[in-house]
Amino acid sequence: MSVSSEVRFEQYVLDRGLATEEELKEARRLLNQAEMDGNRISLPEALVRAGCLTRSQARRVLASLKGETSSPTLTIPGVQLLEKIGRGSQAVVYKGKQLSVDRIVAVKVLLSKTARDPTSKQRFLQEARAAAKLSHNNIVQAIDAGETQEGYPYFVMEIVDPPRTVADAMKDAGGALEEEEALRIIIQIAEALAHAHSRGFIHRDVKPKNIMLTKDGVAKLADMGLARQVADAGLDDVGKAFGTPYYISPEQVRGDPNIDFRADIYSLGATFYDMLTGRPPFTGATPQQVMQKHVSATLTPPDHVNAALSAGVSEVVEVMMSKRPQDRYKSTEDLLVDLRSVAAGEPPRIAREQVGMQDALLEGLASGEGVKPGEGVNPSTPPGSYAFNRLVLILLIALAIAVLANIIQAVR
Repeated sequence: MSVSSEVRFEQYVLDRGLATEEELKEARRLLNQAEMDGNRISLPEALVRAGCLTRSQARRVLASLKGETSSPTLTIPGVQLLEKIGRGSQAVVYKGKQLSVDRIVAVKVLLSKTARDPTSKQRFLQEARAAAKLSHNNIVQAIDAGETQEGYPYFVMEIVDPPRTVADAMKDAGGALEEEEALRIIIQIAEALAHAHSRGFIHRDVKPKNIMLTKDGVAKLADMGLARQVADAGLDDVGKAFGTPYYISPEQVRGDPNIDFRADIYSLGATFYDMLTGRPPFTGATPQQVMQKHVSATLTPPDHVNAALSAGVSEVVEVMMSKRPQDRYKSTEDLLVDLRSVAAGEPPRIAREQVGMQDALLEGLASGEGVKPGEGVNPSTPPGSYAFNRLVLILLIALAIAVLANIIQAVR
């Protein structure tokens, strides 16, 4: 189907109550999955497979639309749409030409019902235009934002051509990426997030499909046009879960209103986990089950899934994916310190200190004692010394028990 025909089809079935927004979302998911699998299907076919329409209903809708010669097309001022290059659950991405400067761009059109709500639309436009002020080599540059003549919000952004994401790279690799390659990509995205966070933006949907890879090997974080400014979080966000189930932070699942940069660190950690192991950190039969696991399930360390991983990279991921935001990295810059250390073959100092303090806290709780702030591992202690001293203590205790057992045996 053409760009305009697909949009008209969606609007037709929505207006006439033939499908709900949730059913259309499921159909778009099936379309997206089919494209990933190398199978191209039409929107009507996806709706039939999703159980939203019968085949006869789909044929009748197509026949009705064919007769509407005056039906509007999808029109974006100053941009000629060329072809569809991707889709998500709530949006479609097209390749287009920005006519004023004869430049090829990507255009993301939001098709969800929520996006067409006047208040949501206005906020989206304000935030997308603010995000366009971000400038970083590892961020897909947002260029413009507006509203189509048919009422759909859109934003125009830099195009990565051919369009290739980390999800595509993992598919080509048949699962996990090499640790060195994964680190190289994640460091670039962490640098992009550090730039955005320093300017008050949080992404809220970091995932493999939102990391673009150029032909030159540069990783770029996409969808900054959908990012939120921290100061804009308000009561209307309470109880809403923003993000993708496989990579969403626990506080986003709970719908906490005060989401900050640490949610991005968690989602980047979940993405990193997927890249290193070839599978998301949590899975389930439904999105709800997956999201609940982010809140309450114990994380299997990535080096327990992929034994070829270094201990250091696993420690970094575990700190990134701590359930409580306060247990994660205190800043994106701190995260970068550890990522660069691991990439250089050195231990992740901050992650080891963090793990050491958590171990000390657990031991204190087990003995009925608390650990005061600042206690636990001395920050000046060399990496690994805490674990070494604990091992020595365990060996000494084992030796003492063995000696005592020999003495008792001799007495008898």
